Amino acid sequence: MKKLMMAFVLFAYAGFLYAQDKNVEAEIRNLEQTEVKAVLEKDSGMLLKLWDKDYVVNSPDNVVVFPGKNTLDRPVLKRTRVSLTREVEQVIIKGDIVFSMGNETVIATGDDKLTGKTVKRRYTNIWMKKDGLWKLVARHANVICENK
Repeated sequence: MKKLMMAFVLFAYAGFLYAQDKNVEAEIRNLEQTEVKAVLEKDSGMLLKLWDKDYVVNSPDNVVVFPGKNTLDRPVLKRTRVSLTREVEQVIIKGDIVFSMGNETVIATGDDKLTGKTVKRRYTNIWMKKDGLWKLVARHANVICENK
C-alpha cells in the first residue's frame, strides 16, 4: 500500500510539473508574438516592458549590442519593416530561464540595404523570470544563406 501511495504521489507531481511547463511555454509563445507586434509598431513602451535593462543582442548584422547602450537606440526600432513574422519551433524551460528558438521572415522597406527582399533567419531568444515577470535578456539571430 505504501508503494502504491508513493507511486501515486510521484505521478501526480509529474503531472503538475508538466502542466506548469505547458503554461510557461504558452506564456513565452505569447510574449514572442507581443514583441513582434511591438517591433512592427515601434512601441517603445511595450519593448521596455519586455526587454531586460541589460538586454544583449547578437544581431544578424554581425553586431553585438551590449548592455549600457540606450535600449531604444537599437537598430531594430530605426528600421521600417513591411512585415516580420516569427515561428516559435521549440521552447526549452530550465527553471527561471527559457530558450525560445525558431525562424523569422522579414521584409524591409526604406533605405535598408535589404529593401524589398524577403530575409529568412534563425533566432534564439533567452527569457528570464525577474521579479515575477518574464524579461528578454539575450537574443541571437542570423540570416539563412540561400542555397545556390
